[in-house]
Amino acid sequence: MVFSKIVSGPTAAIATLLLTLTPVLGCADLYEPMQRRTFEHDGIDREYFVHEPKNVDGKLPVVFAIHGYSSTATGFQAAHDLNHHADQHGYMVVYPQGTHFMAELEGQKPFRATTWNTFGVGEPNPDAGPQCAPDAAKYACPPGCGVCGPCHWAPCTDDAGFFDRLLDAVEAEFETDSSRFYALGVSNGGMMVLRIGCDFSDRFAAIAPIVALLPAYHSCAPANDLPIMFLAGGKDETVRIDGLPGKDDGFIYTRLDESAREWAESMHCKSGPEPWKNELSSEAGLMCSTYSDCRIDGHEVVSCVDPLGTHRWPAQRPQGPSATCVTPEQHESMPGQGHCEARSEGGEHVGMDLVWSFFSRYRR
Repeated sequence: MVFSKIVSGPTAAIATLLLTLTPVLGCADLYEPMQRRTFEHDGIDREYFVHEPKNVDGKLPVVFAIHGYSSTATGFQAAHDLNHHADQHGYMVVYPQGTHFMAELEGQKPFRATTWNTFGVGEPNPDAGPQCAPDAAKYACPPGCGVCGPCHWAPCTDDAGFFDRLLDAVEAEFETDSSRFYALGVSNGGMMVLRIGCDFSDRFAAIAPIVALLPAYHSCAPANDLPIMFLAGGKDETVRIDGLPGKDDGFIYTRLDESAREWAESMHCKSGPEPWKNELSSEAGLMCSTYSDCRIDGHEVVSCVDPLGTHRWPAQRPQGPSATCVTPEQHESMPGQGHCEARSEGGEHVGMDLVWSFFSRYRR
């Protein structure tokens, strides 16, 4: 049996993830090829994939789409069908790949752990306060981190530096509108969005962390005004929005309301939180709020929660394969990883429509 749920974040059920790694053969022609690029950073060969929209001239806005824990760059596209959306709306998509290693946990088969360093440094600071419950799940220690302590699952790589160089590389090679750089990510990818939003707030026009908050006591706010849309699940037990340990793995994240407030304070927003909605949020059944009347006219800090949502991108279910798979462009760099299977027709794409409607309001 192939488990088809899109798995994007850290979860105690690592064994479930292994069910997604069964190769599916004969699928090389199911996905339009993307452009693969690589460069060495901090002694590691890093890769990313680029999709340019069809029949669009001029300088393009760019969405950096960041996969979650255990997922892949090309699997993230296959799972969420963002390239089709980009063709419809005329933007480029860049899919960075996080560092990865073959992990082994007692009693489980080896699996490929893909992840991002969202702390900015390596080890969480245990003196700041609890970042996971005493009985929290144990994750494989990433290479290069030495001996991992409690609450540690992120790598110790310089991912912030990788993104700094990635932004430059994309801007140098492609015809892009650098005033319209955006970033979205799911789960661990959304945490990386928050980190680069804080570190490089002068490079982005807007960002959207999805079912993602920074680990407890590691929240941040941008030095430059940067509109943000949080998307979250009210019943998410991996990244809980209330600051309590998640039942899935026992890890603790900054409260959603505190994260939004801290972000809004950095942007000098005078109003909020107040109810917010548009046609798309209403269609998706989301409960949203906003901070507005900010230092820059029109900027907002929006938070949308699916009251019944779990650890998934709200209203974005395009019936794709698991995000842990790889398409042909990534077979060589991730040997043995499951190949992306055929997409089912139909599905729901309101989640990306909502994010793009927010992004497209802004330019830097």
